[in-house]
Amino acid sequence: MDKEVLENVKYKDLDQLLYDEDVIRFLRKKLDNFTLNVFREVLNHNKEHRGLVKTRMENFHNMRKRYDAAFLTLEVQGFIEKREDGTATPYYVTVRGLQLLEILKQDKKESIK
Repeated sequence: MDKEVLENVKYKDLDQLLYDEDVIRFLRKKLDNFTLNVFREVLNHNKEHRGLVKTRMENFHNMRKRYDAAFLTLEVQGFIEKREDGTATPYYVTVRGLQLLEILKQDKKESIK
């Protein structure tokens, strides 16, 4: 690419990318109840401004494959991210995860009606 063209290209922080509501609803359909419960656990730990370390979860070692699949699914879909912190690797909710939370709240309100 030409140097001038490169200078005019603006940096876009893809970690802050938001999904369209239809995309969020589509991805939400792909999540089972177990995975949604894992997502809620990550949310609860994020309220305390600390990430969730999956190896510290109750029953993690007995259900490792299931937990690993849930974390991987949520991470690949962009709802959570892991950040290295010494020897631990806690998971945090992303901006897209907050979008998923809003969809889950809407679904809960509609199911109550």
